Order: sequence, then structure tokens, then C-alpha cells
Amino acid sequence: MKQRKLKLTSEKWHLDDGVLSLKPSILFAEYKSQHFAFLCICAYLFFDYVKPDQQYAIFAILPFLMLSVAGALLGWYFDKSSKLQFSKMHFLLLLLLFHNFLTCVLAYDQESAYTGFPLIRTSILLAFMITAIVNSERRLFLFVLVYFLANFRMSQFGFLSWVKRGFSFADYGVTGAGWFRNSGELGMEMAMFFAYTVCFAFFLRDYWGKWIRRFMYFVPITALGCVLASSSRGAIVAAVGALAYLAMFSNKKMKGLAGAVVVLGVAYYFLPAEFLARFQSAGEDKTSLSRIYYWGKAREMMADHPFFGVGYYNWYPYFRDRYYDPEFSGNVELAHNTFLQIGAETGYVGLAIFILLCVASFWINWRTEILCRRPGFEFLRSFAMGMNAAGVALIVASNFLTATYIPSFWMHFTFTICVSQIARSKLRLLEVEEREKKRQASVTSPVSR
Repeated sequence: MKQRKLKLTSEKWHLDDGVLSLKPSILFAEYKSQHFAFLCICAYLFFDYVKPDQQYAIFAILPFLMLSVAGALLGWYFDKSSKLQFSKMHFLLLLLLFHNFLTCVLAYDQESAYTGFPLIRTSILLAFMITAIVNSERRLFLFVLVYFLANFRMSQFGFLSWVKRGFSFADYGVTGAGWFRNSGELGMEMAMFFAYTVCFAFFLRDYWGKWIRRFMYFVPITALGCVLASSSRGAIVAAVGALAYLAMFSNKKMKGLAGAVVVLGVAYYFLPAEFLARFQSAGEDKTSLSRIYYWGKAREMMADHPFFGVGYYNWYPYFRDRYYDPEFSGNVELAHNTFLQIGAETGYVGLAIFILLCVASFWINWRTEILCRRPGFEFLRSFAMGMNAAGVALIVASNFLTATYIPSFWMHFTFTICVSQIARSKLRLLEVEEREKKRQASVTSPVSR
């Protein structure tokens, strides 16, 4: 009886060739067989990234985003397999949440602080809920596919928009839905998506049929095309950083470097002359001077309020009252640097916790990728490597925009926890199966003298 139970657990846990093949009929059956809690958390991810209620009136009839979160929370309670494995990353997230709450209490404008606090509170609550529900390799794969689908919807739209305008330059770039209405934030997300899908295609291509393989090769092209179409210098540099990471840490470094050079050469060929001119004027144009001005004021805030900053979500009121200069500033904008924004609002303490989360994420993903260099772990390895390449893109782009209030960092930390815990759990499960097979063999084999 114990052997049969172990077998069922293994079948439910591991990915098989059918699921990895990405055949729609098999994937539909897989989603259909999942628990209500998992389906709700997938629905949340889709609604949060795509925001269909902003484009289609039918989705505005009910608050589907809130309903999916409530359903996932309720389903989590009833799903016996969804158990939270508390980790150091969870602890750091809680520590950051607690510190941000303290900054709200001590904030320059408490009303603004408490208005914005639900953003980080909800993000961290969802991170805990996702890591509890998405707790097997099969579930992680299905969840990542939803994440890819939501991002592909944006990437293909941006890419095709760029193609329709003849690969020409536009000041406004292209924009996405919801969190990614700004072209810079969309470009950053697409640079991350490019890193994920390149790794996905490289490690899993042998499982796919001809047409699915061609489609999956097309997906990273749309992501990179969307980065170019965004007209965001930070996003371009972020994509280059992701490519450099993949080339540096590939098993065949020369081929990796050659591939990166080819991709960069093709991208350079399609870049409009006006966009290239923006790189030449970097540091001197109006946008650059404005950002340098904001960065300087952020450093002043950090120097004046080193421990708790001016308060979470207090950049606008504090800047407006202390630094606003209509002749230079125009409309008050964010710091255009995630780390300076966090430092200004939550002090050096909050910034240190956040940087520690970023460093821990890189270290954990790197260790997970090494752990998964074995047969049967192709998906986990591809995702762990893609996580760090996407992390490079995220960090680089975050030096030119504020990503504090969008889900990119929080989802990245969540995926780090998931892939690490699942990889180690899978190894333990395989070790148990191996010991069980050896025990069975020793019992059934004839005893020789």
C-alpha cells in the first residue's frame, strides 16, 4: 500500500513528456485536474497582468481580480496539499513589510503612507500564498505558462505595433496594460520575458513538435522586438545585460557569446536612427537632466532621513513641499531609480533589506540551477537560469525607472522561492523512490551464498 501511495505522489509531482510537449489537449486536461486554489491563483496572475477589465466592458461587470484572490485564499485553506514552507526569503519579505509599516507610522505624510501601504502588503501576502499553493513541479510549470501567456499578449502586441509602423521610432514607444502602461516599465518586463523564454526554448525544445517549436522560437523574438519598440534606453541596456549573463554562464561560452553577438547585431540593424541618437545624447538631453535632478534629491532625502526615510509612498508629498521647482520639474515624477526611491522613502535600513533580497535571490537561483544539472530537471534548470538572467535585466532597468509599485520584483522573489523549494523537494522525493526501489530489489532477489 505504501508503495502505491508513493507512486501516485510521484506521478502528481513530476512533469512528463506529455505536459512538456505543450500540446493544448494535454495542458487543458492538466489544468482541469488541478485544485480550485491553484486555478484561482492562476486566474489572479492573468487578470493582474493583462487587466482585461480596462479593455473589455464584459470583464468590468464583476471584480474578477479580487474574486480570484479571495477564491485562492479560500481554496488554500481547504487544499491539504498547499502548505507553506517558511524560508529565509519569506523572513526577509516579512522584515521588509514590518520596516515599511514603521516608516508609515513615522512618515512625513501618514495619510499618503497608509494609502499606499496596501500595495506592498498585498504583494507580500500574495507571495506567501503563491509559494504555498504552487508547490510542485507540475504546478509551477502550469503557473509559469500562465505568466508567459500574459506576457506574450503584451509582447506580440508591442512587436506587431512596431512592425506596422515600419520599425520606425516613436517618442511614446509602445505601452501595455495595467501595471505596464509606461513604455519603460513595459520594456523592462519584456527584457525579463525575453530572458525567460530564451532559456525555456533552449532547454525544452526537444520535447516539442515542429509547429510548437517554431512558435516558441517566435515568442522571444516578439519580446526582444517589444523591447526595441518601447524606445526605452534602460530596457535596451537591460536586455543586453540579460544576454551577457546567458552568454557568460552557458556551458559552451564561445557559442553563447557568438549567439549574443548575432542577436545584438540584428537588434542594432533594426534600431531607428532617432533611437540611436538618444544614446548619443544620454546625460545631456532633457530626460537625462531631469533624472539626474531627481536622483540628487533622493540622495538628499536619504541623508536627512537615514533610518526610516520620509515614509513609504511619501515621495510625492515630500518632494512637492520641499523641492518642487515648476521651472525645472514640471509635474512631479518618481525618482526614476528603484533603489534611490526605496532609500528615500524607507531609509538605508529599508534599502539594505531590499538589496539583501535581491542578492539572496541571485544566490538561491544560481545554487538551484547547479542542483538541477541532471536528467529530468530540464524545466527547473531552465527556469532557474532564466530567473537570474531576468534578474539582471530587472536590476539594470531599475536603475532608470521606479519598479517599486509594480509586480516585477515581487513576482521575481516569489518565483525564486518556488523553484528553489520545488527543486529540493523533487530531489528528496527521487531519493526516497530510489531507496524504495533498492529495498524492493533486495527483498525480491534470490539470496546467494
